[in-house]
Amino acid sequence: MFGLKKSAKLPDYVKKKIWLKYYPEGYPKEVKIPKNKSLPDMFNEAAKKFGEVVNTIFYGKEYNRVKLQELANKFATVLYNLGIRKGDVVAIYLPNCVQFLISYFGILLAGATVTAISPLFVPREVGYQLKDSGAQTLITMDLFYNNVKQVKDETRLKNIIVCNLMGERLQIEREDLDKVLNYDELMQKTPPNPPKVKIKPTEDVAVLQYTGGTTGLPKGAMLTHYNIYANALQIKPITETLNKMWSLDITKSISVLPWYHIYGQTVEIATGAIANTRAICFTQFDPVPILDAIQSFKPDMLLAVPAILIMLLNHPKSRDVDFSCLKYLNMGAAPTPVEIARQWEALSGNPLSEGYGLTEASPVTHTRCAQIFGGDFGSVGPPIPNTLASIVDPETNEFLPIGELGELVINGPQVMKGYWNRPAETEKVFFKAGGKNWLKTGDLARMDEKGHFYIVDRTKDIIKYKGHSVYPRELEEVLFEHPAVMDAAVIGIPDPEAGEQIKAFIVLKPDFKDKITEDDMLYWCRDHMAAYKYPRFLEFVESLPKSLVGKTLRRVLREQEAQKAKAQY
Repeated sequence: MFGLKKSAKLPDYVKKKIWLKYYPEGYPKEVKIPKNKSLPDMFNEAAKKFGEVVNTIFYGKEYNRVKLQELANKFATVLYNLGIRKGDVVAIYLPNCVQFLISYFGILLAGATVTAISPLFVPREVGYQLKDSGAQTLITMDLFYNNVKQVKDETRLKNIIVCNLMGERLQIEREDLDKVLNYDELMQKTPPNPPKVKIKPTEDVAVLQYTGGTTGLPKGAMLTHYNIYANALQIKPITETLNKMWSLDITKSISVLPWYHIYGQTVEIATGAIANTRAICFTQFDPVPILDAIQSFKPDMLLAVPAILIMLLNHPKSRDVDFSCLKYLNMGAAPTPVEIARQWEALSGNPLSEGYGLTEASPVTHTRCAQIFGGDFGSVGPPIPNTLASIVDPETNEFLPIGELGELVINGPQVMKGYWNRPAETEKVFFKAGGKNWLKTGDLARMDEKGHFYIVDRTKDIIKYKGHSVYPRELEEVLFEHPAVMDAAVIGIPDPEAGEQIKAFIVLKPDFKDKITEDDMLYWCRDHMAAYKYPRFLEFVESLPKSLVGKTLRRVLREQEAQKAKAQY
């Protein structure tokens, strides 16, 4: 397939899927995933099934699936009239909004491929993704237009469709109005008559999802209709099981995950389309309106990332909010510190759930819904239905015994087709074993006897101090135990004698600022960590660099330290 490297035969724990033995009674061990159905099929069937039930609330305005279907059909027709055909790439450069939903499904209904651009991107980054994806059509909002304008001539863009999120007059310069297409005007004059497109779900790319670029330039993961539909069906049983457990007709949720990322697209947009859910959607994360919504809307569910939970827990307004309604709070994208989980459980009375995934797997591969799977906190749970997972030696791809630390590898219907126009990069992350293609995740993990997996760290983040392997996440967990610490990150910085020195970056809670020194914290670290583990350097910072999905960007911290070192010489 990709010139895949061969490895040893599969271990018995993979062949027997030992985790299935510990699935609770009644929870599906396999789900049926049709190979002949596309995401538009999924969308249309959901509209037929749930019809007039409101499932999206955007700043007070309610939308049911029938209305969203009509609007998506209109947008698909708009695209077809502009010359968009099957296989073309159309970019969405929007925050979370109803126009994003309409554009997303409209693009797919037209047979085209979605590539979503982060709302936080600067012009250079916008230009890179537009050029690399080959997109010739873009849907954006008026407030982002200047970023597009700066790079337009470097791209292949032919059509720039611009909207105002509130449906008001476009806020762009008068001389630019004739250079763009007005979203509202196009939608008003176009009937919902989408083209009939024959899609091959297992072959045709639905989403060209760019990785965060933790190493080198971002790469586009080619996710087919089958990949994303499969992942939605694989995680749908969680909502169904919880609805039965709590006797709910419909699950209410707060939608704050960024939809430009595949995490938000799959668990909120795709799964939300086929499960009986109702979501209040926000353009971005802001603690105050989110806390207000929790108080008034009484959601049952919130899918989030640790950075969001940390900010909610530490906001002054949180003291007046009753969190007990949030029976299912699931963390993804990054490991949740144990101390934060304890704080949540003490505050809400509900357990915290965790999951794991990566862009290349659409993204979900594991989940530990606490109410369904139980398990120790810190575990991301067992593989989801129809998914195989194992631990291998990162260098040899040899499968390791239960309990040993190695690289997590995945096989399943949600795994990407490959990287866009990067065959060499694709070949690096796949190998063949037991007649199956395995995806190397780059994450260090271990598996216990029940088939629950524990993520330890990124392979590239391991610190080598005087021959010892030091895992940043382990040290960060200890730092979170200090009552003054709101957020923390640990990295290695080059050192000619030790190999790497260990440095911690700490965000203090507001009540502790100017009341504790860096030396105080260093002494505390020495008392709570092994001699080869405790940080030799420490810096208080106002915030840590984060990706839009809440991952702490240790790479950025390392780059900043390198620049400081360079400036000294």
